[in-house]
Amino acid sequence: MIIEPDPTQAIYLYGFVPSNRVAPAMLGVDDAYSLELHGCGGLIAVVSLVLLVDFESIDSEDNAQYLAWLTPRACRHSAVIDKVMEQGAVYPLPFGTLFSSVNALEQVMTQRANDVTASLEHIVDCQEWSLEVTVDRNQAVDNLLGEELSSGRISLSEASGRRHLEEKKLRRNLHAGLSDWIESTLVAIHERIQPMTRDACERKLSDQKVMHWAFLIPEDAAASFLLHIDQIALDYQPFGFNFRLTGPWAAYSFAR
Repeated sequence: MIIEPDPTQAIYLYGFVPSNRVAPAMLGVDDAYSLELHGCGGLIAVVSLVLLVDFESIDSEDNAQYLAWLTPRACRHSAVIDKVMEQGAVYPLPFGTLFSSVNALEQVMTQRANDVTASLEHIVDCQEWSLEVTVDRNQAVDNLLGEELSSGRISLSEASGRRHLEEKKLRRNLHAGLSDWIESTLVAIHERIQPMTRDACERKLSDQKVMHWAFLIPEDAAASFLLHIDQIALDYQPFGFNFRLTGPWAAYSFAR
């Protein structure tokens, strides 16, 4: 059980775990206080004490200073979650979840007990994997045009000048319809992946990504899942698709 913090301290919450766990023998985000388990309302919280001044004194508007402060602590937070995961499912919380007192922590644990317990049951024996997909649009058009020509569905003039103009027009048409083609292709890709997953959810797209999904994969199916993704990536590589699969992660996307 976590002790009551004094006025200079706070309780840092990493996440929740089922009842059959022990606290990993390691220090928390500040590399000063040990991890503890605290039970209430049928939940077990993974916590440690932290010094309030460590979180209150940092100026988040000074980007360089903030990153220098954040990076080692965020890495330490991730290391704690990874260590807890070695014992099984964990309902992870984001960096910087603080409570002023044991009572404040227990109020939240009591209020959220049913939701968290249901999520833990859902993610038990599973890993989260992240799949990001980008597309080289010019390569996609090259291969789509090649398919059309090789199949005989279209043909180009023998005269070089006319042939060049016809090909430019075909490429323009293919580019104009490429977004719809990519969307339908992504649906087909997802349909190939979905049977191997327990759950899936879309993540925010950024940069040039056309697809970013989080998949909840049973641990005993992870090896097959990785091979399956490798095969899909190989199938779509000629059309400019690039797959980036990362994991396994704690199930942040499925800790509702």
